[in-house]
Amino acid sequence: MKRFSALTRLARAATGVLLAATLPLSINAASANDQVRIGVDFNVLGSQVWVAQEQAFFETHGIDADIRPFAFGVDTIDATLTGQLDFGIGLDFATTTRLQTEQLKIITAVIEPEAGFHKLAVSDAIQTPEDLADKKIGIAKGTAQHLVTIGYLQNFGVDLESVELIPMPSLLEMVASLRARRIDAAFIWGDGVEQAEQIPHARILSDDKPANVRLHGYLVTTNDFAVENPEAVKNTLAALADATDWMEANFDEAVDIVAAQARSSREAVAAQMQRQNFTISLKETQAAGFDAIAEFAAANDITDTLIEPRNYIDASFLRAVAPDRVALGE
Repeated sequence: MKRFSALTRLARAATGVLLAATLPLSINAASANDQVRIGVDFNVLGSQVWVAQEQAFFETHGIDADIRPFAFGVDTIDATLTGQLDFGIGLDFATTTRLQTEQLKIITAVIEPEAGFHKLAVSDAIQTPEDLADKKIGIAKGTAQHLVTIGYLQNFGVDLESVELIPMPSLLEMVASLRARRIDAAFIWGDGVEQAEQIPHARILSDDKPANVRLHGYLVTTNDFAVENPEAVKNTLAALADATDWMEANFDEAVDIVAAQARSSREAVAAQMQRQNFTISLKETQAAGFDAIAEFAAANDITDTLIEPRNYIDASFLRAVAPDRVALGE
């Protein structure tokens, strides 16, 4: 637990802010639209993608985007690895576990979410975090929710060997399992929170802040796609950068766009989007957090070896589109 606390302090140590910059939109557009397949999750991870489509930023930059929703962000990374997608969006913890393939490039951060996104739903038998010992806890294995669960348990001194972590295929399954008493607790999010609050024998005990985890979300592609389609990568980044800037100036309209696609109410989508801190950037603070996540994953046997995320960050594409959005230690 001491090591975990030290790592999270490292991830949160730097707080520099990258000033927003005007994009140089002189990237060479393809003579015909580049067709790209982009994965998003069914909630708000990938909001910029929906906005770029709705506001025609993809079209402006010569991109014909095929947007494909998945249950979890990590699913989009897996689909990218297997050739079903050209781009996937996932949080750094889930991405770390896939970097072992040595097939991925991280080309930009897309969100810098605030803590508190996940809420801990528990059965009526659990009154304190320490009561989670010897209980069945639902997890979205290999995702940020998995990391949050481990960090939360460690923070309260709950022996990981005493709990049964049960992988769940979706948020809906977590809520259904809590309702049926197949599990005793789970960190949930989005409209799952409202659904859990309607279970007579369940309640929200806490959020994820005590886990002391700061996560970021990234857009990744494969090494092969980046080499074979460099202009498509740059044009996709330019479109998403335009979308991000537009969202900041038109938040309510952006919520409407995302809510039309998400499996959640507009109110829930707005609350989630307010926490995300959407960005198209590569910063030293993000990389430091990524390093800490990778160390945590190795220390807890989530990865076989210590991954070095910086080896997989390729800033060349974003630097070509908008150099002021790149602030990495070289």
